[in-house]
Amino acid sequence: MATEGAILDCLAASYRLDLEGAEYVRHLVEAAAPLLDRGLGVIAYTYDARDRERPTIDHFATSKRFDPSWLPPYYAAVEAAGHDGPPYPTGFQAWRHMMCGQASAVAKMRPFLPLFAHIGGSRDTFAVNALDASGRGLWLGAPLPSTTKVPARRITLFTRFAAHLTSALRLRRSAGTSKPLRAAVLSPNGTLLDAEKGEGVVEAREELRLATVAFDQARTKKMRGDVELATRRWRPLVVSRWSLLDEFDSDGRRFVVAVENGPPTRPPRKDLSEREHQVMTQAHLGHTDKVIAYELGLSCSTVRVLLHRATRKLGASTRREALARFDALTKERVEEKPER
Repeated sequence: MATEGAILDCLAASYRLDLEGAEYVRHLVEAAAPLLDRGLGVIAYTYDARDRERPTIDHFATSKRFDPSWLPPYYAAVEAAGHDGPPYPTGFQAWRHMMCGQASAVAKMRPFLPLFAHIGGSRDTFAVNALDASGRGLWLGAPLPSTTKVPARRITLFTRFAAHLTSALRLRRSAGTSKPLRAAVLSPNGTLLDAEKGEGVVEAREELRLATVAFDQARTKKMRGDVELATRRWRPLVVSRWSLLDEFDSDGRRFVVAVENGPPTRPPRKDLSEREHQVMTQAHLGHTDKVIAYELGLSCSTVRVLLHRATRKLGASTRREALARFDALTKERVEEKPER
């Protein structure tokens, strides 16, 4: 398998805003192949899970080493076993809360393991799942020749990759409707050159400076030898609000642009602050405090404080109870204001 340093190339590929949906998925699956391919290729698709019971696949692509002729017998076996086949993601209800992992490690996915034999004789699958609170997501999967347990370090790295994918997909959706809102322009060394319409940019200039320096250093040749550190420093968001992107002017000078890319929250509740609502929304997706901190560009201690405050405001005594109340209350908001 290729060096894990290729994950940095894959992260950069995920933030391509200039490709249409189908082309983007094809580009991403080929970028991910050096990282994930264990001899049987890689599959990728974007999906729409706003209706959790009937999610559908939007765009689908396979890498060059994946044989498309494997799919018809596989889908036939899936349907014969009583599961949903295309255009629905196979086993979505079993893996939707998982950001990264292998099928054999998910109890509800184990019935699918014998069916994987139709895919080149594989016995397992390693997958990365980037599901946003909007209900839109992207799945990357690689058939595995055995059920050998994937190392914990690799799970950590690809969980971070999934967080970046989620952020990139969100940014791509906003770019599809309008140009992403540039909040600030910085030099590669973190100097704030221009604060455009970004509220709070000046107050957060030190956080932006540190994030810009980390963003710049993470893509260096030296950092390819320490992807754990590179991905730990290069986060999807800065203080839960801005993503960082490269930009070049007509003279070829490089800048780093902070663009608005805050995560969507479920229908807003006035009794929770914006940050409290954000961490509750991510927790509702099944993410741990550590993952939420990475996704939102916050510290773990800040996430714990925000979750504690939200739990108290919701009148709950445990995280599970708070999430149940949050779910029930936000469902009520959806029913009161149906989507047009």
